[in-house]
Amino acid sequence: MARITPHMVVTSDLDLYRKANAHRVNDYSRGPWYKAFKMDAERENLFTELNDEKHSLMRTKLSPGPEYLPRLLYSGKDNPECEPSINQIVMDVVHLIKRKYLSVGSNIKPLDWAELAQYFTLDVITYLSLGEAFGFFSEDTDKYTYVKSMEDNFPIMNVFSAVPLLSAITRIPTVQANLVPSPKEKTGLGKVKAVARQIIAGRFSGEKAGRYDMVTSFKNHGLSQLEISDESLFQLLAGSDTTATIIRTGFLSILANPHVYRKLQAEVAATDTPLDTIISSAQALRLPYLQACIKEALRQHPAAAGLLPRVVGAQGDTHKGVYLPPGTEVAFCAWNMHRHNTEVYGADAEIFRPERWLEASPERLAVMEEAHHLVFGHGRFRCMGENIARLELNKIFFEMIRRFDWSLIDPVNPIKKNTNYGLFVQKGMFVKVSELES
Repeated sequence: MARITPHMVVTSDLDLYRKANAHRVNDYSRGPWYKAFKMDAERENLFTELNDEKHSLMRTKLSPGPEYLPRLLYSGKDNPECEPSINQIVMDVVHLIKRKYLSVGSNIKPLDWAELAQYFTLDVITYLSLGEAFGFFSEDTDKYTYVKSMEDNFPIMNVFSAVPLLSAITRIPTVQANLVPSPKEKTGLGKVKAVARQIIAGRFSGEKAGRYDMVTSFKNHGLSQLEISDESLFQLLAGSDTTATIIRTGFLSILANPHVYRKLQAEVAATDTPLDTIISSAQALRLPYLQACIKEALRQHPAAAGLLPRVVGAQGDTHKGVYLPPGTEVAFCAWNMHRHNTEVYGADAEIFRPERWLEASPERLAVMEEAHHLVFGHGRFRCMGENIARLELNKIFFEMIRRFDWSLIDPVNPIKKNTNYGLFVQKGMFVKVSELES
C-alpha cells in the first residue's frame, strides 16, 4: 500500500478490494473521482451515482425482475435475443474479412484488428442496448467520428478524475453543462446521444414496440427516457472499449506465442460445429484451452486500469495493521492485482501462459479463480455486463481461429499505440488473414 496524495492510497491487496466493494453499505463508498464520467449535466448514471442508497436503487432498476421472462438483458442471461444477435454480428465479421481483407499469395491486405475489434463491440452493444446496431462494423467506418472523439476525450476525463480541483470545477453546473456531450453536436458522443434519444423516443411512442432488449427492460423497471439514454450511452463507453481491449490484446498474445496459437487451433478444429453456424456459449464453455486463453487474456491485460477509488466510511478502517482514517480514498492497481501477482499466479505471472489454468492443483486453481473473479469487479460495484462480454470473447476468438489463418504484419512492433487512460486507446494492430488450410 502506498500513499499517492494526502488523502489517497493505492493498493493491490485482493482482500481489501473485496472488502471495499462488498455489498455492505456505508463501510466504503465512491468519491468524486467518478464524476468525470457523467453523460448528462443534470442526471447521474450507474457509474457516477455516489449516494449508496440511490446507487443500489438504480442497480435494482437495471437488474431483472421476476415478472420479466426474457430478463437479465443487461447481463445477457436468459435473453432469447442476446446470443443470436451476437452470433449474427460475428458472422458479419467473417463475411467482411472474406470480402475485404483476405490475403492471397503476395497480395497482402492488412487488417487493423484494433479498429475492427472496436467496431465489432460497438455494434454489439448498440444492438443489444438500443435494438439497432449503429453500423460501425457493417459500414467498416468510424460512424459520427465517435471513436476519434472518445480517443480525444479519454485523456481529458483521466485528468479531470485524478485532479480534485479540476474535478470540483467541472461540477459547477454552468461549467458541466458545457463539458458533457450535447445532442446538438454533429459528431462524436453528442451525435451518438442524439441518435440514441431518437431510437428510445420511438420505443416510448410505440413505433418500435415488441422487441425485448435493454430499453424494454429499463422501461419496465420505471426508468425515464432520459435515464435510459444516459445508461445506454455509458454502456456504449464501458461495454465496448473494455471488451475491445481484451479482443485485441488477447489475440495479440495468442499470435505472439506460436505454441499457444497452434494448440488453440487444434482444439478448435476438433470441435464439431457446422461452418454455417456460430459456436454456442454452452459449447465454448466446454473447451478447456479456449477458456484458459480467455482467462489469461483477462488476467494479463486488465481492460479497466483506472484508479476506481473507494472512500473509507465514517468509522475508519484498519486493514492488516494499517489504519485508514475516515474519508481516505483507497485506489486499486488492476495490473498488480492480476498481471504482476506472483503470489496468486506463480513466479511466471508476467508471462502469457494459458496452461497455468489447466496445470494448477485444485487448491491453487481455487485461489486463482477467486482472483480472476475480481477482473469484473466485486459485490455491489461488479460489472453488470460481464456475461455479454464473455459471450463476445468466446465467440469471436473461436470463430476467428476456426475460419482463418493469422499472422502479425509487424511482429517487432505489433501494436502502434497502447495508451492507458483508465480505459485503453489502442491503434494500429495490423494482421495478415489467410484462408485456413485444411
